Amino acid sequence: MAKNDSTHPLTKADLSEAKDLDRRFTEALRRKDLDAAMACFWNDPDLVVVLNGKVHRGPDAVRASIKEMFDQNESIRVEVDEVTHLPSGDGVIGVGTATFDLKPSGSSSQLMVERWSDLRRKIDGRWVYVHDHTTVLPK
Repeated sequence: MAKNDSTHPLTKADLSEAKDLDRRFTEALRRKDLDAAMACFWNDPDLVVVLNGKVHRGPDAVRASIKEMFDQNESIRVEVDEVTHLPSGDGVIGVGTATFDLKPSGSSSQLMVERWSDLRRKIDGRWVYVHDHTTVLPK
């Protein structure tokens, strides 16, 4: 079980900070800033991220997956198309869709739309994804 320093009901400020996590993550992807992207995830072996059917357990596996995406693309732009944030206990569940405009090295841009759901919690004073599940939607 995660050690969590947020033992009180979510405040409006908590919910706002949890929502801001999406912005921080998409900005890190746009900048291809691996450390900033990883700062959005729980730094714990119990972190689980499912990307297009592949399960990544722990921060090292997630880092390797994001680095691979950065290495394969000259540029990455992400727009959150729609999102719902649902308070759940001491965390927040996010559900939404995002459009990725990917520019692979030596190729033309490609659009990819994904649906995601996640669980985020405030751990050690900051909001992070503790579980994230994404699926690319068919074109």
